[in-house]
Amino acid sequence: MIDQKGFGGYVGVIGTGRSIYVASLFILNIGLSRSLGPDGFGSFQQVFLLNIVIIIFCLGIPETMYFLLPRFSEEERPAFIRQTLCILAIAGTCVALILWFGASKIAGIQNNPSIEPKLKLFGIYGAFIIASSFSDPVFIFFKRIKYLFILSTLHGLFFIILTAWQYLTESSVMVLFIAMGVFGIFKFILALLFLFMISPKTVTTPLLSGKHNILLQLSFALPIALTNSVDIISRWLDKFVISIFLGAEPLGVYYIGAIELPFVSVFVATVYSVISPVLNTFHLKEDYDGFVTLIRKTLKFTAKFVWPICIFLFVFADHLIPLVFTSDYEGAVAPFRIYLSLMPIRIFLFGVIIIALGQPRIVLWAALGSLIVNFFLNILLIIRIGFLGPAIATVISTYLQVIGLIWFILANLRIRISELIPFQTLFDIGLTSLLAAVIAFLLTSAYANDLKVVLMSLTIFLSAYIFLGSRVGLFKILSVMDLLKGNFFGKKD
Repeated sequence: MIDQKGFGGYVGVIGTGRSIYVASLFILNIGLSRSLGPDGFGSFQQVFLLNIVIIIFCLGIPETMYFLLPRFSEEERPAFIRQTLCILAIAGTCVALILWFGASKIAGIQNNPSIEPKLKLFGIYGAFIIASSFSDPVFIFFKRIKYLFILSTLHGLFFIILTAWQYLTESSVMVLFIAMGVFGIFKFILALLFLFMISPKTVTTPLLSGKHNILLQLSFALPIALTNSVDIISRWLDKFVISIFLGAEPLGVYYIGAIELPFVSVFVATVYSVISPVLNTFHLKEDYDGFVTLIRKTLKFTAKFVWPICIFLFVFADHLIPLVFTSDYEGAVAPFRIYLSLMPIRIFLFGVIIIALGQPRIVLWAALGSLIVNFFLNILLIIRIGFLGPAIATVISTYLQVIGLIWFILANLRIRISELIPFQTLFDIGLTSLLAAVIAFLLTSAYANDLKVVLMSLTIFLSAYIFLGSRVGLFKILSVMDLLKGNFFGKKD
């Protein structure tokens, strides 16, 4: 089990590996958007939208391992892990078959027959990515963080090399999907090798030696799998609506506006993956004070990094997007800013908290309600408003979902909202970030938009944020490197 003193090191190492991976996806999107143009890039994303199938067919199994591994004895774990591998292998095979035989139908729904062969290859990649998804919870639990770092880094480097190859050679997009299939196989084999080095008994344990554990895992995974399915459909619904109603080229522009912020999502997910087993331990021991305290500290910690980034991007979006993705994507600025309005809740992963409370079904019902609202709003608003409608629908449905989850957490823990959420600290962070952004904007708005001006704006913003933050007590100037030094929560908190 990971103690709180070691949080910074774990978050730093895991976060670095995952950040390389997320950065590589961002680089891939930049390279392809610039080389293929909105129409070609949109066609590529029509295939990549099927990531939704990969995530759904993970079946919530990796999440259950965070919860169940600490509860099994050392003798029971090899059988549990091996049977988990079998479940994931079967799920991956199903994905490959679905995308292979359903490629024609999926391409027809998106009005783009040219993506059919690419969908088949993408299914092979997805199958092995699902099969290797055991690696995160297993390597974190056994404290083999270096293995997780290697896998994430290799995946990231692969996408970077792939981007450079396509950008420089202008080769067929089919080559990219063939390479992805080969890499998926390689990653799975490497993950198995690392697992064998940790637990050789996993290979020699009889397959059915712990079948009662499979029933336990599947019963726990079902609501998580349904929740993940509903949640991912809700989050990707707007892109499917754009693709089906407007076509490949508008999807290419919209996708840039709805793109995941580099490092933000992986940073928050990494933090919560590290605290997840600790929250489970607090709940198991009925230490609710420790449970709430850890959540408050986590919110303070993540907000100090996430909110400044989001506010800077909101203010300077009209400079950054054309500069990074070319002027062909200026239409992405508006949906990008709409998505950034989710910034206040980006520091919360309520699903992790509620699962730690042993109530995954609540997350499912909240996600299902959000999906229903999101679906009807997407259809209504794309007809009434057009291009921006799906983005607005996604934001509204997400906020409604979060309000419901907060209410449940407060009722379950029998606390007030002020005991769960550190409003004063969050207000200080938000105000400090906004003031820093205004200062940077006023000092650089008179200059023409180019890379030097953007870098100047960023430098002014960071300097102002650190200075103002230290003045209001958010942190000491010398403590901004707390994360790298291993102090997870910072000295002030």
